Amino acid sequence: MYEDLLTEIGLTKSEIAVYFALLDIGSSTTGPIIKKAGIASGKAYLILDKLVLKGLVTYSVKAGTKYYHAKDPEKLLDYLEEKEDEL
Repeated sequence: MYEDLLTEIGLTKSEIAVYFALLDIGSSTTGPIIKKAGIASGKAYLILDKLVLKGLVTYSVKAGTKYYHAKDPEKLLDYLEEKEDEL
């Protein structure tokens, strides 16, 4: 159900999987995200970077390691409004 809505606003299946994985896991490095989302490790950083650009994911650096965090699902509404403005 939510996947269909997210697809309609322009997220790919991989982006959706990563976003939901982060919502479930919480703050995480790429390893657990890759495992939970079932994505190829080579694409993890690309997908995460796209989600950061879309304002749905942030990250912090602790001891030289990036930890990714999903933003509140309400940010999806902001993203949807931006897409509407573009149209």
